[in-house]
Amino acid sequence: MKALIKTLGCCLLLTASMSANADWSVSGGFTSFQDDIDSSESLSLGALHGGLGYTFDRGNFIFMPELRVGFGIGDDSAYGVDVEVDNFVIASLRGQYNINDSFGIFVQPSYGRLEVSASGSGASFSNDDWETGIGTGASYKLGKNASIEAMYEQFDSADVFSFSFRYTF
Repeated sequence: MKALIKTLGCCLLLTASMSANADWSVSGGFTSFQDDIDSSESLSLGALHGGLGYTFDRGNFIFMPELRVGFGIGDDSAYGVDVEVDNFVIASLRGQYNINDSFGIFVQPSYGRLEVSASGSGASFSNDDWETGIGTGASYKLGKNASIEAMYEQFDSADVFSFSFRYTF
């Protein structure tokens, strides 16, 4: 938890030093983590997330550093062990190309930490891991400041699907 607070604090300090006329954005949504353990077992874990980003608009191109944090909802089991997401934090840098005024596609390299807990047969443990990932997705504007997004990311062997609502101010 201390690492999460330190990471959030550093990101806020970095972005606060930028221009006050920035295009800040907040986002929130659902994230699904999918991981195939082997050919007969897989895990599917859900989480809710929120994010804070800073948009650099260059015409049809947008660059946006973003920090997303989230916590798990629900759990899944494999081999009689219950697994759940405790929390996660992901820092990313999005490069987006706006095809028209409403629709854009993007790629974003990411670096994140996922903390999971597992329990079964009277024992439990928790583990966290930092990994790099790469993602791609699409954004559709609902209005001047609001948009919806769908994104796919890959971290090691885990597939991550996210659906978000974003508000820019």
